[in-house]
Amino acid sequence: MKAEAFPISVHPPPFFRDHHVQDRPVLPAVEAMEQLAADTCGRFPETDGRCLSDLRFDRFLHLDEPTPVAATNRVGKNDDGSLRAALTTRIQSKKTGIGRSLEHASLTVGQARSMDKALSLEVAASLAGVCTTVTPERIYADMVPFGPAYRNICSDLLLSADGALARVRSPQPPDPRGNLYLGSPYVLDAAFHAACVWCQRYLDNVAFPVSIDQRTVFRPTRLEAVYTARIVPVQTEKEPFLFDTFIYDDNAGLCESAIGVGMRDVSGGRTRPPHGFFEPAGTDPLRSLADRVAGLVLLERKAVAPFAPAALSEREKRRLEPMTEQRAGAYLSARLALKRLSRMLGGGEDRREARQIETVAEDGRRPMCPQPDGSRTFCSVAHDRRFTLAAAAGKPLGVDVEPLADKPLAATHLYLDAEEKALIKQSSLAPARAALQAWSAKEAAAKALGIDLAQAWERVRVTLLSEKESRLETDAGRWLTAVHATVEGHLFTLLTEGENP
Repeated sequence: MKAEAFPISVHPPPFFRDHHVQDRPVLPAVEAMEQLAADTCGRFPETDGRCLSDLRFDRFLHLDEPTPVAATNRVGKNDDGSLRAALTTRIQSKKTGIGRSLEHASLTVGQARSMDKALSLEVAASLAGVCTTVTPERIYADMVPFGPAYRNICSDLLLSADGALARVRSPQPPDPRGNLYLGSPYVLDAAFHAACVWCQRYLDNVAFPVSIDQRTVFRPTRLEAVYTARIVPVQTEKEPFLFDTFIYDDNAGLCESAIGVGMRDVSGGRTRPPHGFFEPAGTDPLRSLADRVAGLVLLERKAVAPFAPAALSEREKRRLEPMTEQRAGAYLSARLALKRLSRMLGGGEDRREARQIETVAEDGRRPMCPQPDGSRTFCSVAHDRRFTLAAAAGKPLGVDVEPLADKPLAATHLYLDAEEKALIKQSSLAPARAALQAWSAKEAAAKALGIDLAQAWERVRVTLLSEKESRLETDAGRWLTAVHATVEGHLFTLLTEGENP
């Protein structure tokens, strides 16, 4: 059909003025989507307005005055039956009197292609790598300086090279307009803020959304609820940078997705990240360990979403139920790390659900890392109060993580013999560091050999200590090599069988 023009009026409530760019209030992209989808589907009720594609936000609609803005929804029908809607306004030159139409936002409703991107639950519920924590206060003071109605990241934002994890909600008290056609606009808007902060951290760029390939609303978000936003970087080499965004409720229900969110600097370089905040993703700090194994996953225990237990198998859930909060946090992060590791080893064609990846052996104690074909590989997992580390290889291995501390030096009488104590004194390392490496290497050896820690203290002897590597020998004459790395005040150790030096 020929495009039809339908008059609409944008009524900016007072709180819309909290959303501004370079001190000028502008209509939020999420409100433009709501306005177009609701109006178009109200006129064409057979169209599913919660399947949106090819969304473009080409020009700001400034809301300099608190009065309604006269606008037009131009709707045309595509060959596949979907509708293309565009939000436009008209301006007139004061000098020539000639009028022209300005297109601010456009989208296609209905007949959207099926979503071919979805996150496995263990990836949705966790963030891999060393994380940066940013408080909401800092975000909205220095990075996304919107007013109170648009400060809706509601707890510490977690960032890593793997993306972002944010708790998001609508403003409180709730928007007096009530629940809208697409759900709460503030939830997705806050997810965009998280992506903006990610760009400032890792790309040195203050980027905001200018397009979305596809947005699908599965369950409209409610104004009174809190959600988890998971942001995944897709293309970060050049503008527009691309991200996939997923919004989950606390029962692991996927409420909506925004696939292919295009972001760029809309200020022409005038807006810059806070001084000293930019830090490129850089080299993997555990590369020396990762190079020796088939796969390695590092998680921070705080970077686990509230709905993470939904990723567990029935056996894993039964073990979780009686645990204390502290122990449960360690157990849960270990399960997620092993599931991510298993899927990593399975390759891109791994279609298993997270619940199908069983990470607890039949004895209820040892970790597992099963492959899609049912085969198993050697794996090991370790955690302290901050980090969880999981690794897999084609031969027995053990991993350990310890905070840098002096405690092992005071306890050498428990786990070292006289020759090993002399090695600590002779080492070029500081005594506390040498003792910690010996302790950590024996922890990892117990896992690699499948013995108790007390047995490892007796049966495994440290023969060499250096900053990056330690050597050990078992009472059966087997040689072991431990590789060490220090990250954020924690010692990471990977131990595998080595050749006779």
